[in-house]
Amino acid sequence: MIRFINCVRRRRDVSVEEFRRYWQSPEFDALYERLVAILEPHRCARNLTLQVSANELVREERGSGEAFDGTIEFWWSDAKQLLQKYDSPEALKIREEMLGYQEQFIDMAGCRAFFTEYE
Repeated sequence: MIRFINCVRRRRDVSVEEFRRYWQSPEFDALYERLVAILEPHRCARNLTLQVSANELVREERGSGEAFDGTIEFWWSDAKQLLQKYDSPEALKIREEMLGYQEQFIDMAGCRAFFTEYE
């Protein structure tokens, strides 16, 4: 199983409330659903980080930096399935649209995105 994990941070000029409004907006929902339809992952998830003291405690205990505000994850059964979808013209178009929307509220340089292998 191949997983794409995107750990997202909001822009510094965007409040937590504003970030959550963008993240949960009908526009973002529509873009996300279009991306899912094109990429056809085995599974996907879009999560908001809980605003709870336990998260602060974990960060302090580990000495980690600034928290992420959300995550987006996609799972595919194998790399071949992923590559067939990921580089398609349709996927490139929706990824560009998604990036344009996300730049309004996400600190792209502050995000971390990577692929993993899950057994």
